[in-house]
Amino acid sequence: MPLLTQLYRGSSVAEFDMKWRHWRDECQRNYEEQKFSTNANLETVVRILCGEDAVFSEVKDFCDPWYHMLIAKALYQDPTIKACDLHYYIQRCQDEYRSSTRMGELDNILRSTLESDVYQVIKDSRSVFSNGWFVAHLTDLLQHCGQLDTHRLQFGSDLREFLLLEYASSLMSHESLWIVGVSYLDHCAEFGRKYLELYMDHIPVDSERKANKILKICEDRNMTEQSKSICKVMGMRCIKNKRLGAALTWFLRSKDVGFATVLAEKFLLEYSENGEFTNLDLIDHLGPSMLLSNRLTFLGKYREFHKLYSEGEYRAAGDLLLALLQARLAPKQFWITLLIDALPLLEKTELIFNSQQTYELMQCLEELTTEYSLGKKVDGLGFTEARKEQLDVLKETLTKNLAKAILQEGTVKIF
Repeated sequence: MPLLTQLYRGSSVAEFDMKWRHWRDECQRNYEEQKFSTNANLETVVRILCGEDAVFSEVKDFCDPWYHMLIAKALYQDPTIKACDLHYYIQRCQDEYRSSTRMGELDNILRSTLESDVYQVIKDSRSVFSNGWFVAHLTDLLQHCGQLDTHRLQFGSDLREFLLLEYASSLMSHESLWIVGVSYLDHCAEFGRKYLELYMDHIPVDSERKANKILKICEDRNMTEQSKSICKVMGMRCIKNKRLGAALTWFLRSKDVGFATVLAEKFLLEYSENGEFTNLDLIDHLGPSMLLSNRLTFLGKYREFHKLYSEGEYRAAGDLLLALLQARLAPKQFWITLLIDALPLLEKTELIFNSQQTYELMQCLEELTTEYSLGKKVDGLGFTEARKEQLDVLKETLTKNLAKAILQEGTVKIF
């Protein structure tokens, strides 16, 4: 039997077809002359070589399923058949088996594939394979190969993107596979980002590890609003659990000025009540983040004052304390704390505050005393005897420091 791929590599299809038909006519003539009639099996083989329809029906049990027979028929009846004519053979082969074997959905997909009906293959595959993986990847490959028209569907997206979005949506709803769905949405140029933004807003954040994963996805794609939303959810959860340090970390990450200010005030309130800071590691490493709000700046600088004092840098500590008062960064209720912090510096043997600085401290004290005398509850405690005593001690100490400064400077500035 002539085979184009083996014997006639340089031949045209027409030349091969002529040689093949000549060979088949010779098989037919030998069969009609009953040269093989002495052996029934050999005669059956010759009938197959001749492409006789009846013999294929007789041996169909050896060709199950139907596409095995299709290959045999095409090979022995018309080996140069064109793709557009293949459906005639497909129909006859399926009819042979339809009575004894039920044609299933996969048979329909295979038939559409052999007939090059791309869209029918996609349609049937979508209904047969429920998870969408096969049809999404098949359509993607077909589009990249130029086998799909880039026509738009009624909902505004092309077929490839629609199926990718559908499959990605099924992944995004899965507890552990949602992160895989993100990569599929990244390959949907038109609607992928909009879908991803919606999913990021609704993914349940049940752990900090998952929150960090979601946040990394949002930050890599410049999804600012979603990043802020996640940080706010986690920050509020930390506040509820009284983890103020962790809460501040989340709000700093999202650059949330309002909540960062509230937490800074909570830290200051804790210091006022307990005399010490919590979460020192966080406060000591605020860095540029302290510039997010005035309260946060004050918190960071006030902590820096304590570090300077503990390291014996008294003059630098005094300058920083005065700068905090002058810049009005500190809340008014915290002024009394700052002025009390100045007492150890005022009582040092060496002069820490010169006369001008002492005047400025006295001015702050006077402003605070005036508000207390008017009955304002500056720090939430009102004008108590304890506060009055503290203010009196401060006034006396500042007066002594002014006198010491004037003597050391040798001049008195007349106002």
